[in-house]
Amino acid sequence: MAGLLQQGMTPQAQPSPQAQPGQQPPQGGQPGQGGNVDMDPQQGPQQRQMLVEGMLDALYGPMLEQAREILQQHADEPVKGMARILAQLITVAWTGLAEQGKTAPPGVVVQAAMVVAQAVGEMAIRLRLLPEDDAETIEAAFMLAMGEFGKATAQQMPQGHRQRYAELLGAIRDGREQAMSGQPQQQGQPGGRPPAQGAPQRSGQVPREQRGGV
Repeated sequence: MAGLLQQGMTPQAQPSPQAQPGQQPPQGGQPGQGGNVDMDPQQGPQQRQMLVEGMLDALYGPMLEQAREILQQHADEPVKGMARILAQLITVAWTGLAEQGKTAPPGVVVQAAMVVAQAVGEMAIRLRLLPEDDAETIEAAFMLAMGEFGKATAQQMPQGHRQRYAELLGAIRDGREQAMSGQPQQQGQPGGRPPAQGAPQRSGQVPREQRGGV
């Protein structure tokens, strides 16, 4: 999936899923206390993978038929259908953590949601509701879903996390606008940008099996 997964976050706002132990970690605080708002270089990748697997387990398991029905209902507006599914998946995963007294940093949730957005888009493609490689529609669905997720969790989410989500999504919007206008990123990476870590590059790489949850 081009666009969002490759260029979605500007470097200054992008979590570092492959940060090495010698690098300075994000601003401190325990996740449960709402202090750690970015991806911890030690635990972030594992947290993201758990979120991705939990949401994909739900998408391809108990929610599969519902997801298909939602996509069919919104056949004329695939953005709304995909966003509705994705928002539900993110909200359920986030709420499940909250009920356990846990949370995930916004950077972790955003990157996990990017991966699952691609999976939802691939489902729409398989149902012939979306053309192949329609990155713009999937990106639009992702942004709409994150807005719905924000509304659903507004009362429970710490203020610091709400602010960080706004910053991250604003950076994604800026990146999209710069890409569309052909302007280079202010702190662009050399060469082509690789996909976000953990994001499958082709539809066949999205795991379908049940592999545990959040």
